[in-house]
Amino acid sequence: MPLLRDYQPADFDTLWEIDQACFSADVAYSRKEFAYYLRSARAACILALEDSRTLGFILGDHHPGHRGHIITLDVIPSARAQGIGSMLMHEIEKRLRAAGCDSILLEVAVNNSVAMRFYKSHGFSVLKTLRRYYPGDLDGLLMGKLLN
Repeated sequence: MPLLRDYQPADFDTLWEIDQACFSADVAYSRKEFAYYLRSARAACILALEDSRTLGFILGDHHPGHRGHIITLDVIPSARAQGIGSMLMHEIEKRLRAAGCDSILLEVAVNNSVAMRFYKSHGFSVLKTLRRYYPGDLDGLLMGKLLN
Protein backbone atom coordinates (compact mmCIF):
# COMPACT_ATOMS: atom_id res chain seq x y z
CA MET A 1 0.00 0.00 0.00
CA PRO A 2 1.56 3.31 -1.05
CA LEU A 3 2.21 6.00 1.53
CA LEU A 4 0.74 9.46 0.92
CA ARG A 5 2.65 12.55 1.97
CA ASP A 6 2.76 16.25 1.21
CA TYR A 7 5.04 17.84 -1.35
CA GLN A 8 8.46 19.06 -0.21
CA PRO A 9 10.65 21.37 -2.32
CA ALA A 10 13.21 18.57 -2.79
CA ASP A 11 10.49 16.66 -4.74
CA PHE A 12 10.30 19.25 -7.52
CA ASP A 13 12.57 17.59 -10.11
CA THR A 14 11.02 14.16 -9.62
CA LEU A 15 7.47 15.48 -9.98
CA TRP A 16 8.33 17.59 -13.00
CA GLU A 17 9.93 14.55 -14.68
CA ILE A 18 6.81 12.48 -13.96
CA ASP A 19 4.63 15.21 -15.48
CA GLN A 20 6.86 15.24 -18.57
CA ALA A 21 6.50 11.45 -18.88
CA CYS A 22 2.70 11.51 -18.45
CA PHE A 23 1.90 14.18 -21.04
CA SER A 24 3.12 15.13 -24.49
CA ALA A 25 5.73 17.89 -24.61
CA ASP A 26 3.20 20.44 -25.86
CA VAL A 27 0.78 19.72 -22.98
CA ALA A 28 3.13 18.99 -20.05
CA TYR A 29 3.97 21.93 -17.81
CA SER A 30 7.19 23.84 -18.26
CA ARG A 31 9.42 24.03 -15.18
CA LYS A 32 8.34 27.64 -14.70
CA GLU A 33 4.60 26.84 -14.90
CA PHE A 34 4.97 23.85 -12.61
CA ALA A 35 6.88 25.89 -10.03
CA TYR A 36 4.24 28.63 -10.22
CA TYR A 37 1.43 26.21 -9.32
CA LEU A 38 3.41 24.58 -6.51
CA ARG A 39 4.30 27.95 -4.93
CA SER A 40 0.70 29.09 -4.66
CA ALA A 41 -0.41 29.63 -1.07
CA ARG A 42 -3.60 27.74 -1.96
CA ALA A 43 -1.83 24.72 -3.50
CA ALA A 44 -2.10 21.20 -2.19
CA CYS A 45 0.26 18.61 -3.65
CA ILE A 46 0.15 15.03 -2.43
CA LEU A 47 2.58 12.28 -3.42
CA ALA A 48 2.08 8.53 -3.46
CA LEU A 49 5.28 6.69 -2.53
CA GLU A 50 6.30 3.09 -2.25
CA ASP A 51 9.75 2.18 -0.92
CA SER A 52 10.79 5.86 -1.32
CA ARG A 53 9.85 5.78 -5.02
CA THR A 54 7.31 8.34 -6.19
CA LEU A 55 4.52 6.56 -8.04
CA GLY A 56 2.37 9.59 -8.68
CA PHE A 57 1.02 12.85 -7.37
CA ILE A 58 -1.96 15.15 -7.47
CA LEU A 59 -1.76 18.93 -7.51
CA GLY A 60 -4.79 21.03 -6.72
CA ASP A 61 -5.76 24.36 -5.26
CA HIS A 62 -8.79 26.22 -4.02
CA HIS A 63 -10.26 29.51 -5.15
CA PRO A 64 -12.46 32.08 -3.49
CA GLY A 65 -16.07 31.04 -3.84
CA HIS A 66 -15.53 27.60 -2.32
CA ARG A 67 -14.26 25.96 -5.51
CA GLY A 68 -11.40 23.51 -5.77
CA HIS A 69 -9.38 22.87 -8.90
CA ILE A 70 -7.38 19.81 -9.92
CA ILE A 71 -4.35 21.10 -11.80
CA THR A 72 -2.87 17.71 -12.61
CA LEU A 73 -3.02 14.08 -11.56
CA ASP A 74 0.00 12.06 -12.71
CA VAL A 75 0.76 8.39 -12.12
CA ILE A 76 3.83 6.74 -13.65
CA PRO A 77 2.87 4.23 -16.37
CA SER A 78 4.17 1.18 -14.47
CA ALA A 79 1.95 2.02 -11.46
CA ARG A 80 -1.32 2.69 -13.28
CA ALA A 81 -4.51 0.67 -12.70
CA GLN A 82 -3.46 -0.10 -9.12
CA GLY A 83 -5.72 2.38 -7.34
CA ILE A 84 -3.06 5.06 -6.82
CA GLY A 85 -4.97 7.72 -8.75
CA SER A 86 -8.06 6.95 -6.68
CA MET A 87 -6.11 7.22 -3.42
CA LEU A 88 -4.75 10.60 -4.50
CA MET A 89 -8.17 11.82 -5.66
CA HIS A 90 -9.83 10.84 -2.37
CA GLU A 91 -7.13 12.63 -0.37
CA ILE A 92 -7.31 15.88 -2.37
CA GLU A 93 -11.11 15.84 -2.11
CA LYS A 94 -10.82 15.45 1.67
CA ARG A 95 -8.40 18.38 1.87
CA LEU A 96 -10.44 20.61 -0.41
CA ARG A 97 -13.55 19.87 1.65
CA ALA A 98 -11.62 20.81 4.81
CA ALA A 99 -10.58 24.08 3.09
CA GLY A 100 -14.25 24.93 2.63
CA CYS A 101 -14.70 23.87 -0.98
CA ASP A 102 -18.09 22.60 -2.06
CA SER A 103 -17.11 21.71 -5.64
CA ILE A 104 -14.10 20.75 -7.76
CA LEU A 105 -13.32 21.59 -11.37
CA LEU A 106 -10.74 20.15 -13.75
CA GLU A 107 -9.89 20.18 -17.43
CA VAL A 108 -9.20 17.16 -19.63
CA ALA A 109 -8.43 16.78 -23.33
CA VAL A 110 -11.28 15.36 -25.40
CA ASN A 111 -8.98 12.63 -26.71
CA ASN A 112 -7.95 11.41 -23.23
CA SER A 113 -10.64 8.75 -22.85
CA VAL A 114 -8.81 6.95 -20.02
CA ALA A 115 -8.76 10.11 -17.89
CA MET A 116 -12.38 10.92 -18.73
CA ARG A 117 -13.50 7.45 -17.62
CA PHE A 118 -11.46 7.79 -14.43
CA TYR A 119 -12.95 11.18 -13.57
CA LYS A 120 -16.50 10.03 -14.37
CA SER A 121 -15.97 7.01 -12.09
CA HIS A 122 -15.14 9.51 -9.34
CA GLY A 123 -18.37 11.44 -9.83
CA PHE A 124 -17.22 14.16 -12.23
CA SER A 125 -19.53 15.29 -15.03
CA VAL A 126 -18.82 17.23 -18.20
CA LEU A 127 -19.90 20.84 -17.73
CA LYS A 128 -18.84 22.30 -21.07
CA THR A 129 -16.49 22.01 -24.01
CA LEU A 130 -13.46 24.30 -23.99
CA ARG A 131 -12.83 25.05 -27.67
CA ARG A 132 -9.15 24.90 -28.75
CA TYR A 133 -8.06 24.69 -25.09
CA TYR A 134 -4.98 22.56 -25.76
CA PRO A 135 -2.16 23.04 -28.28
CA GLY A 136 -2.96 22.04 -31.85
CA ASP A 137 -6.51 23.39 -31.46
CA LEU A 138 -7.50 20.32 -29.42
CA ASP A 139 -10.68 20.85 -27.44
CA GLY A 140 -10.83 20.26 -23.73
CA LEU A 141 -13.67 19.43 -21.41
CA LEU A 142 -14.40 21.25 -18.20
CA MET A 143 -15.53 18.65 -15.68
CA GLY A 144 -16.92 19.27 -12.24
CA LYS A 145 -18.11 17.56 -9.12
CA LEU A 146 -20.01 18.65 -6.03
CA LEU A 147 -18.40 17.69 -2.74
CA ASN A 148 -20.77 16.27 -0.16
